[in-house]
Amino acid sequence: MTDAIDPYDQFSYESIAFQDTHPRHLAALGRLFELPAAAPGNCRVLELGCATGGNLIPMAWYQPQASFLGIDLSANQIREGQSMIDRLGLTNVELRQGDILALGEELGSFDYIVAHGVYSWVPATVRERLLGLSRALLKPAGLLYLSFNALPGWRMRGMLRDILRFACRDAGDARTKLDAAYTALARLEQSLGELQALSARYLREEIKYLRSAHPSYLLFEYLAEENHPFLFSDFLADTARHRLRYLCDTQLSFLFPSTFGSATEAALGDIADDMELEQWLDFVSARNFRRCVLCRDDAVPADELSLDAFAEFAFGCDLTPPPRLDLRSDKAAPFRQPDGTTVDVSHPLSKVLLLEMIERQPDLLHLQQLLPGAEQRLLRAGGKPAEQTYDLCLMELFTLFSHRALSAAPDPAYFKQEQLSHPRATALARAQVAAGHSQVATARHSSLDLD
Repeated sequence: MTDAIDPYDQFSYESIAFQDTHPRHLAALGRLFELPAAAPGNCRVLELGCATGGNLIPMAWYQPQASFLGIDLSANQIREGQSMIDRLGLTNVELRQGDILALGEELGSFDYIVAHGVYSWVPATVRERLLGLSRALLKPAGLLYLSFNALPGWRMRGMLRDILRFACRDAGDARTKLDAAYTALARLEQSLGELQALSARYLREEIKYLRSAHPSYLLFEYLAEENHPFLFSDFLADTARHRLRYLCDTQLSFLFPSTFGSATEAALGDIADDMELEQWLDFVSARNFRRCVLCRDDAVPADELSLDAFAEFAFGCDLTPPPRLDLRSDKAAPFRQPDGTTVDVSHPLSKVLLLEMIERQPDLLHLQQLLPGAEQRLLRAGGKPAEQTYDLCLMELFTLFSHRALSAAPDPAYFKQEQLSHPRATALARAQVAAGHSQVATARHSSLDLD
């Protein structure tokens, strides 16, 4: 394992905030399956493979009553992360240098354990220990987040990995490998010319993405010694051996055949086993990456998602409404997401609730807090009273949440806004910029690119 991790001490991984790993989102998923997941504002979180703490430190900054521990094998990355903690004066987060193989129950128990970008990138012995350790450290209602490269989709990326590893076969240190890889990408792009084969079109898209991605992604995803993609079904077998139960994907839309169209829904409609169905959905979508939430095998989640639990959540969004918004009909309106894509919203009550969320961002608020203002907007526009369309609206909000276009949490979240004459970045954002980060963490734990 030491040889595989050496590059991390030569070249730090870009560690940023991943919204799917936040206790708020994990707690919401647990509660939807009627598990008593711990309140995000007062919980204990462990991140294995925390790198420089770019994911964990923003959680600690915005949740001062919660406790956070991050562990990584790279001493250099831990030192870098600790420097950020010291700069911010945080006392509720700790980073430690450590080897997963040497960790034990002396760490205590945790409400949430996060291992993002670890499972596929370590040897089998470390994967086994990661699963066993997580089961031992999870509290009875605890939740574990694990991400991994998935088959069959990753086989296409594996094609480019094979090319780049061949090109870097004689390179020594991390910087030399990167230089050789970028040279190979340029050669490959030129060689593809005007070829229109499916493989050529795919490679061109991947090359375009890698040119814009952080160099650490190229180094640790495509050039690393360890990179093992898995079938979802094999992952389930491995986790079951360690007495862990799969709960769901962090993006719930991937659980439903309807997400992929009516033909998929019809073709897979006779599959009764939920896990087999998810495996087939991976086949249909050629999925290459998974973000899984697991619980202990002695936890008893509900068989179905609870819409009643969803109705009790607090909500927020980072959407931009269209210039003109019809609040009197079910005409679909395109709301723009931060990445430039749009989501269609049809029900008038859904539209005005989103407007209320936008006006009151970044706070997360219960529907009961949002409804009075939303209904006033609706009635002023000549729309129907809220109670007449509430159930339809709730289903549409759930669809938005399942596609990660809407943020939700079990409890409201209020982010203190200083009364200033001019807008000012948070101390966290300023510290991240001063440290040379290319992205800063937002209050809702997304990563904002810096121009």
